[in-house]
Amino acid sequence: MRSNWQYAIMAFVMAVTLWYMVTGRERVEVVSEVRLEFKGIPQNLVVREGLVNKVSVRVRGPKGLVRVMNSRDLNYAIDLSGLKRGTNIVPLTAEKLPEARAFEVVEIIPSRLTLEVDAIGEKDVPVTVDLNGILPVDLRIDKTEVVPPRVHLRGPETLISRIDKVKVAVAAPALDEAGSMEVQATPILPEATESIPPTVSVQFTLGVRIKETTLKREVSVRPPQGLRAQVSPRTVTLLLEMPASVAADEVALRGVRVYAEVPVGTMPGQAKLPVRVDLPEKVRLKDISPDAVNVTFRK
Repeated sequence: MRSNWQYAIMAFVMAVTLWYMVTGRERVEVVSEVRLEFKGIPQNLVVREGLVNKVSVRVRGPKGLVRVMNSRDLNYAIDLSGLKRGTNIVPLTAEKLPEARAFEVVEIIPSRLTLEVDAIGEKDVPVTVDLNGILPVDLRIDKTEVVPPRVHLRGPETLISRIDKVKVAVAAPALDEAGSMEVQATPILPEATESIPPTVSVQFTLGVRIKETTLKREVSVRPPQGLRAQVSPRTVTLLLEMPASVAADEVALRGVRVYAEVPVGTMPGQAKLPVRVDLPEKVRLKDISPDAVNVTFRK
């Protein structure tokens, strides 16, 4: 019985050893992503196009080792100290992969990088504001101020040389009344270009959009009890100032009421009475013609 156990243990050990030898020798092919690390870019140059973060590497090797490699983060360091202005071809070779000696590198995709390199240019340009959206109907922008009014640009010389100003996109202020508003905005720049400072402050001063409206209204008179009143002239002309939304509101304008104020104790006869005006909210009387009317009181 004891010898049977010994045979069983020996068989198990041999099976495990054989499995390890088979799986260890079995060669498989996998594709892994390799992160690129760039170093040594000359300080007076900038890469405009062609840089990528990762490449795909197809490798062949023992299954066990490949599985370990596939679970690790792989890096590929690329020395760009030899870059020159213009088009630069950078080959990606297996020799620069740290793990290349343990595996057969079948393919690197892409096999090379095509880098467009430019000299670094610098310049100061003004900042303009591009307003997105629509202001409330009753508001207008009286003043827009950018702080600082100019920014310093740094980037590819061929791009920098064509820029004479930069824009910042700002949403239209959403205030309900006149006042001021300040927002931070980032200049809109071409790729590989930076501004100093990276953001600017945009300050808006908002006022009410006022509209002048001329109305004709009949003058009403409430005579003392027992008397009748005759008004001359019967109508007056009003020059009113109001927000644009009120000027377009017929219901609000019907609330403009004109009347002559009759003194207490008025007797039959003729009197020149001042004209009074009742106005809706936000409406201001700028002028009235005439400002007094003749009223004849009769029994």
